[in-house]
Amino acid sequence: MRILERPSEHELVLEFLHVDTSFVNALRRILLAEVPTVALENIYMWENSSLIHDEVLSHRLGLIPLKIDARLLDEQDDDDPSPTDRNTVVFRLGVSCGSDPNKGKAKHKADSHENANDAAEADQDERPYTKHVYSKDLVWVPQGDQEERLQDICAMHDDILIAKLRPGQSIELEVHGRVGVGKDHAKFSPVATASYRLMPHIELLRDVYDEVADELVHVYEPGVFEIVPTDATDPAGTSRKARVCNPYACTMSRNYMRHTELAQAVRMSRIPDHFIFSVESVGMYAPGVLVAEALRILQRKCRKVMDYADEANLKQDHV
Repeated sequence: MRILERPSEHELVLEFLHVDTSFVNALRRILLAEVPTVALENIYMWENSSLIHDEVLSHRLGLIPLKIDARLLDEQDDDDPSPTDRNTVVFRLGVSCGSDPNKGKAKHKADSHENANDAAEADQDERPYTKHVYSKDLVWVPQGDQEERLQDICAMHDDILIAKLRPGQSIELEVHGRVGVGKDHAKFSPVATASYRLMPHIELLRDVYDEVADELVHVYEPGVFEIVPTDATDPAGTSRKARVCNPYACTMSRNYMRHTELAQAVRMSRIPDHFIFSVESVGMYAPGVLVAEALRILQRKCRKVMDYADEANLKQDHV
């Protein structure tokens, strides 16, 4: 395994060599569905006079990603699912929409404006006042020793729109977050994408020169080939030729096959045991941490299978 690139703090591209497809696909499925995270689960709604129904509002809250390490919390016991400071985080949302703080200024603007554009701007100011409720309005309420143990917990992004309120409307609720996995609900999935592809294998069956080489490098497969000067072994009258420089950049588009000469000169295939693995984290974990956690989960699964096999062999020996 080798890191190829880090396009951003939430993205990672890895390379796996000499492994089977089943291993890479298992890692992908574990990343999607079995790495634990924390998401909002239980909503205790005291008031919701907005236009959004309680069920829709609850669903929107559940999909807000939280900046919290699930490894610091315990999973809820199926036999006793009661919330404690060890398995639950609590947020409160209390917002109301009063009168427009800028009310009364619009009329003054309209009286002072002199052209049509200014008058249109004044009309906009007289629209009904709307208060936007964002994820930053969720307030974490520490329970027990959580303030020292969990540090600061908040939504991954402050600007996720939850609802819009008009004057006189309000929302007041409490929401509990717990540890879960993506196979229970997609809101627990820690990755935006996790995918893999086989490493391309590019061959030049015969050299291409000058204008044809330029087309291959710059038009048909940009980033995969490069232009190099010809040498004494190349045909007279040629000045440059194409050479494979970066098969990783190939998207297997096969655009070159539209050119008669290039279709006979280039061959593309894939290396069956060489994988390019891409991970994009939602944000609560770094992508490298996600891959490490997925590998640990895969190791546990393998140990469990081996234990079952050993147990079956022991039973067979005693028969």
